[in-house]
Amino acid sequence: MTIISHLEAPAAPLPPAVPTDYIYAAEDIPAEDVQAVVTLKLAMTRDMLASAFDLAMRGAYDENIDTMPVEEIRHRVELSVHLEGPWTLLRDSVDFSDMACDPTVGGAVRAVYRAVDRAYPHLAPKENH
Repeated sequence: MTIISHLEAPAAPLPPAVPTDYIYAAEDIPAEDVQAVVTLKLAMTRDMLASAFDLAMRGAYDENIDTMPVEEIRHRVELSVHLEGPWTLLRDSVDFSDMACDPTVGGAVRAVYRAVDRAYPHLAPKENH
């Protein structure tokens, strides 16, 4: 992962940031004590998105991922970023796609990729549209 300072421009044009409405910790802090709401833009690969969504699912694959609303998918990805951090997600994403070939979990992994492709279509393979 390359860290780009605020003075450097990325080598390739990046897609626009996906907006979010959820504010983490807002329910834990009295409103009068909130000093600021910080927005963080984080560039993520398709594998990082899938890994983040999988972590947020915490094995609860009894839900039908293929019918899950885009907002819920994005919320769960953001939750993983909030709880795990980008470096953990980068590490976990390295081999995540390899699990799609594992007969014991491959179906769930492919469903995860279909979900993130719906929620973040910029990197989705054309056959998933």
